[in-house]
Amino acid sequence: RTTKMAGGARRRGPEASAKNGDAAEDLPDLEEGQWDKDKLLDALHWLKQIVALVCGVAFGLLPVTGLYGLAAFAAINAASAHFFYHSYLQLDEDDYGGHSALLGEGFMPSV
Repeated sequence: RTTKMAGGARRRGPEASAKNGDAAEDLPDLEEGQWDKDKLLDALHWLKQIVALVCGVAFGLLPVTGLYGLAAFAAINAASAHFFYHSYLQLDEDDYGGHSALLGEGFMPSV
């Protein structure tokens, strides 16, 4: 079940979190209008920059190069963004342009 927020965004209700075993009360309450499209895309962009920095340092210390390094980085980058907006914020991705828009935001600059 989803609830409407300001700007037309929808947030999944506590029933959806309880089904997955997550405690909805552990999540911070979102103020109305806190995550408009521009703020969410900016947050995803900077999240991916931080993930790129961490992966770059980790892959530099470990001998991870070539296609394996690129594939691992892409998977980690996409998984972290998906976790952020889908599991942590519990936002309906269709209100923000779908998965492709959210996962693609900031990906190329992070490479």
